[in-house]
Amino acid sequence: MNLKNCLELKKSKNKISKTLTDYMGSGMKIEESLASKRKKDEKFFCGLLERLVELDQRTLQMLEYGVDLTIYDDFYNQVLESFIYKHYGEVKAQIIIWWLLSSQEKEKGIDLTLKLNEESNEFIVNTPKQLYRVLLKLKL
Repeated sequence: MNLKNCLELKKSKNKISKTLTDYMGSGMKIEESLASKRKKDEKFFCGLLERLVELDQRTLQMLEYGVDLTIYDDFYNQVLESFIYKHYGEVKAQIIIWWLLSSQEKEKGIDLTLKLNEESNEFIVNTPKQLYRVLLKLKL
């Protein structure tokens, strides 16, 4: 019996459902592919940056209405920044924080570019996805 048939048995209400170990033995090991892990990491990274940009935009919008939430938001931003440093490491975290601050001030039609030093290439990082791919490429 193949995996597809096994999964169909699980879905069927009238048939007895069996686990994969029933068909393949207890020594079976299933691992997630590297491509799948990278896709999940990219989705998490992009979602995180998009939410942080939205939070900053909300704070700036409230300032325009005369409501200053920066004292309230600052503590949460410090906590989020600490998590970013812990999860991504110091160098990547500094680049991510730079991107968050720079993307707020970015003018329309002008590319946001990242250049680590004089010898390195310039990378266009207008979106969280572009930033994620550059950080992967640089292997920091």
